[in-house]
Amino acid sequence: MSCFDGFAGRAKSFVSRPQLFLLILALSGMPGCGGGNSGIGPITIGSGKVEGFAGAAAADEPRATIVARDVLSGGGSAVDAAIAAYFALAVTLPSNAGIGGGGACLVHDAKTFKVEAVMFLPQAVPGGQFGIPASVRGMAYMQARYGRVPWATLVAPAENMALGGITVSRALAREIQTAGDKLRSDPELARIFVAPDGHLLREGGALTQLELGSVLDQIRSRGGGDLYMGGVANRVAEAAEGAGIPLTREMLRSAVPQVVQPVSFDYGSRALFFTPPPASGGLVGAQLMKILHDTEDWNGTSADVRPHLFVESSMRVFADRGRWLQPNGGTSIEPSQLLDDSHLKELMASYSPDHATPASALQPPPPPAHPENPWAASLVVIDAESNAVACNFTLNDLFGSGRVVPGTGIILAASPNVAGENAYNTGPMIWASRNNKSIYYLAAASGGVTAPTALAQVFLRVVADKQPLDSAIAAKRIHHNGEPDVVFYEEGIAQPLLQSLESRGHKLQKAGILGRVQAIYCPRALDESNSTCLAAADPRGNGLSVVLQAQ
Repeated sequence: MSCFDGFAGRAKSFVSRPQLFLLILALSGMPGCGGGNSGIGPITIGSGKVEGFAGAAAADEPRATIVARDVLSGGGSAVDAAIAAYFALAVTLPSNAGIGGGGACLVHDAKTFKVEAVMFLPQAVPGGQFGIPASVRGMAYMQARYGRVPWATLVAPAENMALGGITVSRALAREIQTAGDKLRSDPELARIFVAPDGHLLREGGALTQLELGSVLDQIRSRGGGDLYMGGVANRVAEAAEGAGIPLTREMLRSAVPQVVQPVSFDYGSRALFFTPPPASGGLVGAQLMKILHDTEDWNGTSADVRPHLFVESSMRVFADRGRWLQPNGGTSIEPSQLLDDSHLKELMASYSPDHATPASALQPPPPPAHPENPWAASLVVIDAESNAVACNFTLNDLFGSGRVVPGTGIILAASPNVAGENAYNTGPMIWASRNNKSIYYLAAASGGVTAPTALAQVFLRVVADKQPLDSAIAAKRIHHNGEPDVVFYEEGIAQPLLQSLESRGHKLQKAGILGRVQAIYCPRALDESNSTCLAAADPRGNGLSVVLQAQ
């Protein structure tokens, strides 16, 4: 990519595959990727010099990772880097992370030893088919609460890329091709993502988003609140009214992020943290991981039985989800009750290591399957001070509602109340100490119902099985979501594993990609001597990971 050019010293070499690598930095003054004709000029964040470990990042689109790296190398915190990377994603991967959507983040604050969940999911426009934009306000809140780099500095790289233009990455090209009919059906979307000769933009093609860049210019100079109560809010509301989109200033003003306590439980001498409902994928993942750690003994289970234990636990957790999950993504039962040892033991009471339990025999059985939104973007960042951020962003469907607010370049999220279009499978995770600033693992995944099981499998391979992070993420996965009563598996998975499942009575079905995971693993606390972290982007996608480490 052109934005990789021009780096000094040993930073010139990049791995072309989205797998683990170590980026050795000896730089001075690294400009933000994608600069161009905006008139703002390249953004230099700090000195760019790195001494020892300076942080790590992984995201679903490479230029977002590069922006995060630039912020970290200049002394910005993990939160600063995550905010800048999000705005980059809004330009380079607008199919999932556009500013018309929302998301959920876990933030590990090394000063307070706390993990907090910042929730800004796109809520439904009353009576409409759209979601209310929430991501910008979520980022503004995080910057005010945790950040130290000026807001304008964090938004500027994305503004440069929108106004100056970018080349379409492989990650975005894949999603443009997937959503071809949807893009062609809306004139505003087609104007952005369909070339004049009628073909969809391809990898390497030129993408300029002048209207979005203009909005980002105002957000950069006036603050994130301008989208909700200022000039941008007026501009969006007026354009929406003219296009028959029921999005008003009052609705924009109502998009207020929340900081809440995450769902958590002790895992060894540390704790696992997940997002709470309505980002309910976090609670699903927490139940699954607590069963495998506390209710059953994953470490003490033989390799031959482990796949069976995993899918039996997954099936029960998704069946339980059908009991507590509400239409708005909330829960009718307190998460603490759903994670109580007695409840989880009851879920696993019918488990046998020798044979599969029919899903229909569970009480209650899994509800009928229905389409669920698999589309989201993932981002994870850690800095040298043990601050860390893990986020999911979503438009509730690929390219959201399929509508652009005219004159703004903002793709509106689909309403979370439209069948199959919801944000509720999101749920990043963090593994950290409750008593000090030490953090050891953070990850986020996309893929709808497969995201929690993908996160669990990668974590178990890394922490329990001591596999290298990159190979743990690349390893083939399995999944069971209750209904239909089948075990889904990825092509290329080991035949002995499938035979082990079949011998116990499981029905098998080959699937496509079972989740995409971005993760960072720190084997030792960062305040120990010579400590560092590893980062990996899922090879099922086209993202990028970087580790900043002086030689």
